[in-house]
Amino acid sequence: MTGQKTRKVQDRRLQTEAALIESFETLLLREGAKGINASSIAEEAGVAKTLIYKYFDSLVGLIKAWAVRKEIFIKLQDLFPDAERAAEDLEQDPYEYAKTQILKQAEHLRANPILLEIMLAELVGTGPIVQALKELRAERNMAESIIVGQPLSHSHLDFALPVLLMPAAVSYLALRARHAPTYFGSIQLDQDQDWQNMMCAIEQVLDLLKADAQKD
Repeated sequence: MTGQKTRKVQDRRLQTEAALIESFETLLLREGAKGINASSIAEEAGVAKTLIYKYFDSLVGLIKAWAVRKEIFIKLQDLFPDAERAAEDLEQDPYEYAKTQILKQAEHLRANPILLEIMLAELVGTGPIVQALKELRAERNMAESIIVGQPLSHSHLDFALPVLLMPAAVSYLALRARHAPTYFGSIQLDQDQDWQNMMCAIEQVLDLLKADAQKD
């Protein structure tokens, strides 16, 4: 009897956690980051606000749990299908390594509008979403560093700065595709062909950077 009661308590907790996580996403898509706080999430879920702190410790904890459950970042096994090869590529041909990662991330961004929403929230505000993303990125960077066998934030600094402009360009284009798809007068970033053309341009820039570096 005690075991059955324990299972019911656990089931209720899992249901409440799921409801809170879904409510966060609902509010984010419906109202944007400004409409999100512990009270609004709890009200949307139909539960007491105190349960956020009981189950997730904080609003930041809830947002991180949502990010993990929804897999908002590209899976590491998709980013690095062959970890040993990825480590070799980073060491032997960092430009090719960077190009592969950037283009994979670009497609993931385009396919995940909810990720774009929290990126936008990060750009224009502060608060729990920004803090959650900061912590998640630090954890993610550590996981990627372990896979390739070196700290990514300090590797190959001679090529890093120009290459790092490309993820910024991809992020901007993905945000434009969702919120203001017309780019440079006639390019429609929400259309597959125009998006692919822009990705080809990103690839060409990276190839030019590689060719320039090989001259030295």
